[in-house]
Amino acid sequence: MTTNIKDYSTTQASNTSLNGLNVGEGMLPSNLNNALRALMKNTRDWFNDSQWVEYGDGDGSATYAYASGTSFTIAGADVTSQYHVGRRIKITAPTPGTIYGTIASSSFSTDTTVNVTWDSGSLSSEALTNVYIGALSKTNNSIPTLLIADGNIATAANIDATKIGTGVVNNTEFNYLNGVTSAIQTQLDAKSATITGAATTIVSSDLTADKVLKSDSSGKVAVSGTSVTELGYLSGVSSAIQTQIDGKQNIVANLTDIASLANTNGNFIVGDGSNFVAESGATARTSLGLDSMAIQAASGVAITGGTITGLGSPSAGSDAATKTYVDNLVTGLKTRIICRSATTANISLATDLQNGDTLDGVTLATDDKVLVKNQTTNTENGIYVVVASGAASRDPDFDTVAELAGQLTIIKEGTTNADSMWICTTDSGTIGSATITFSQVFPSSGGTVTSVAVADAGSSEFTVTGSPITGSGTINLAVNSIAVAKVTGAASAGFSIAMSVAL
Repeated sequence: MTTNIKDYSTTQASNTSLNGLNVGEGMLPSNLNNALRALMKNTRDWFNDSQWVEYGDGDGSATYAYASGTSFTIAGADVTSQYHVGRRIKITAPTPGTIYGTIASSSFSTDTTVNVTWDSGSLSSEALTNVYIGALSKTNNSIPTLLIADGNIATAANIDATKIGTGVVNNTEFNYLNGVTSAIQTQLDAKSATITGAATTIVSSDLTADKVLKSDSSGKVAVSGTSVTELGYLSGVSSAIQTQIDGKQNIVANLTDIASLANTNGNFIVGDGSNFVAESGATARTSLGLDSMAIQAASGVAITGGTITGLGSPSAGSDAATKTYVDNLVTGLKTRIICRSATTANISLATDLQNGDTLDGVTLATDDKVLVKNQTTNTENGIYVVVASGAASRDPDFDTVAELAGQLTIIKEGTTNADSMWICTTDSGTIGSATITFSQVFPSSGGTVTSVAVADAGSSEFTVTGSPITGSGTINLAVNSIAVAKVTGAASAGFSIAMSVAL
């Protein structure tokens, strides 16, 4: 849709649309006045900024394309004569916005490629909104050629003074202006016309090379005996030199010994009775009496907040043992673990083992150990630690099946479980999948024998065999009553009895 003068075609017949209005053959008569108004608007819009021209390819159908940060192309047209070196250019695009520059070069091969030296900014890889060139060019016939012509512009970077006015100022004189930063006369007026006073001796006499200047008895500038090099030694001095020297320590022979030692990595400085010497760590330990702890003070050597590292495995009864050695030594050993209480039924691990909860009549406190043995999901059984809030977790000392297997646990408190003992009978598997069970252990001084096989061994003795007694032998029984049933048949020659016995 033609909306701007730049969009008008140089082919008259191709101009069939104007600001959305059909102005081709057979146009509506009502479009005529609107088209004239649109043409007037477009003309005025161009006039308002007539110093810039959207030339495009000269036919109103230019296609611009990004090439690099400093170049773009115009598709299918040779417009190098319009986009020539030195011509000003303005481009608008979404990312850089509006940027200005000067054409550095242009060339044509299928497309016209234009290289630009930007005043600031650069192009981005994006569509170009508008491309303008300055209305003035070196081939613009509106510029009076008699006043400015190629022959009257010097090829050098600076303007040729002979081409300005009458040429009274030559090029050499004109170049004296290079570097001037303010009014020349003002600067000249601020300068002294001649040297007067004490400095006059500098004018009348040559100075000795590489010497410092001073004032003589007449107040005139003279040469001192101090050289520039010697004066340079004062550089960096921050206070009275003598005061600093007086504050230094006199030379000590022993310090000289230390200064001459090589700073070899790992060496210690020790005294050998006459001088300071540098010794290796092993040699220094002997020299300092540190090769054996036995020679230290009777109170020993205190190690506070640190560790002793690098110990080997002990071989004698008096040798120190490493943590690894001790850990390996106790691997597989079981100890009795005291839990404060134990479950009697399934509980919620997420909510029932918090500080203040009640378990088997015991009010729990944070960090209490608890035996969980009655879970509906028996993989959850184990030894847990009470938390302040939230879900309880397994005791870190018993969070694997290997640590639980064969572990004997004693329950301290509880309405049901106080003073009871339980052993984990799960021997293998993985936490989360292994069925974990605990069985109560009864002391050898008590229990109930509910079913045994008894054989007559005499008038006062019985031979007892069967579960839970796994062996056989002769035992003496003190009972209140025994109910005996004769076993008939060939299967047994003894008696089968049911009895309750206090052992």
